[in-house]
Amino acid sequence: MVTFGSGDYQYAPVEGFFKRPQGWTFVEAADVAVDEEDNVYVLNRGAYAAVMIFDKDGLYLDGWGKIGGRPEAGIDFLIPHGISLGPDGSIYTSDTGDHTVRRWTKEGKLLLTIGTPMNSAPEQSGKPFNRPTHLTVASNGDFYASDGYGNSHIHCFDPNGQLRFSWGGHGSGPGQFDTVHSVFIDTEDGDKVYAADRYNNRVQFFTPRGEFLGEWTGLNLANAVRKGPDGNFYVAELDHRISVLSPDGELLARWGDTGVELDATNTGDGLPTSPSRHPMIKGKVKHEPGAGLFAAPHGIAVDSKGSIYVAEVSESFANIDRGDRSVQKFIRV
Repeated sequence: MVTFGSGDYQYAPVEGFFKRPQGWTFVEAADVAVDEEDNVYVLNRGAYAAVMIFDKDGLYLDGWGKIGGRPEAGIDFLIPHGISLGPDGSIYTSDTGDHTVRRWTKEGKLLLTIGTPMNSAPEQSGKPFNRPTHLTVASNGDFYASDGYGNSHIHCFDPNGQLRFSWGGHGSGPGQFDTVHSVFIDTEDGDKVYAADRYNNRVQFFTPRGEFLGEWTGLNLANAVRKGPDGNFYVAELDHRISVLSPDGELLARWGDTGVELDATNTGDGLPTSPSRHPMIKGKVKHEPGAGLFAAPHGIAVDSKGSIYVAEVSESFANIDRGDRSVQKFIRV
């Protein structure tokens, strides 16, 4: 068995875990989430269903959501980007193409839309939305949206979708962001808010009111952060690796740095060109990296047993079709 990680944190990939309907492919998986029963929700950019739901054994349960056009044409998503689950079972999604976040039932009935489809707020205005990337739900039902690609802010909404407050701004100082790519709320720790601040190569954390508490640095384009049942934090880094951090930010395990062929000359192609933004640290992956390794980790989730799910956007970012490996499951061994 080939394993990845280090020390007490060794993981093995589970090949062919997701049993989709015949002919249904993952074009690429923008994000992944798990519920309390360890069902897995994959936000997919393929032709068949934007949201695919699998049980804990990888068996297909349901799928819904049309991709690729304007809402008035009966299309649900333009560029599906982030997915998360509310405590009541509702599904929350972000769409960077039409500048909205939405709440759905598990069966795909639309409950709430925030933002005007196809109408963005001015870039870096601090007003929702300009290509929102992700959202997460607090214990009181408020939800927080990372307005990441064009706005460098986090917005807090009440359960009815009314804006309560926002914080952020473009930069590299405490509480500023350079593409806040994903947010996570730790409901077991006073609703502390964690934000993956991609081009600042860090994860920042805040009080529920947006007051800066601290940061974890030394990451390579942090795309997503989630907490596992062991209390540790799992970070998906766009620069083809995964890191496991203790609650104090100590590095416990990491993999993806080695074993892949890189184009060291291609460290910025396809990335935003703002001069404050860092390029790729090592360069883009050149070829299909194989089971257990990565081309472009974009989302991450951890189930109740500590298994890790990693979603990748390898096709749009690195021109690599990972097929079944667009979202990989890892079990701890």
